[in-house]
Amino acid sequence: MNNFIKILYILGVIVLMLFLLIFSVWKWRILPDSLGRTYSNFAAKEGCSCLFVSKGSEKYCKDYTRQFFSPDLWAQDDNSLSIEFYTLFTNFKLKAIFKPKQGCSLHFP
Repeated sequence: MNNFIKILYILGVIVLMLFLLIFSVWKWRILPDSLGRTYSNFAAKEGCSCLFVSKGSEKYCKDYTRQFFSPDLWAQDDNSLSIEFYTLFTNFKLKAIFKPKQGCSLHFP
């Protein structure tokens, strides 16, 4: 019975730590730089493709690119889309430019 209680305490602590980890990633955007860069690349490229290739509405494309986090800045020009994504430690700024024969390409300001 004593071992059972110890196991319950250990499992409780593990579940609590896992919950805190997931909450911190979701709420405070504590992400490694590689994951933040990957997500911001995805959001810029997919947002550009949605807006200029598929001709989706701006509201639809914002919702489409918001898979996990929404971009902090979404600026649309005639043929480009600029996105900024802030994490706890780093800011990512990207611009995706649409060219009719080449599609969307990423540019890092």
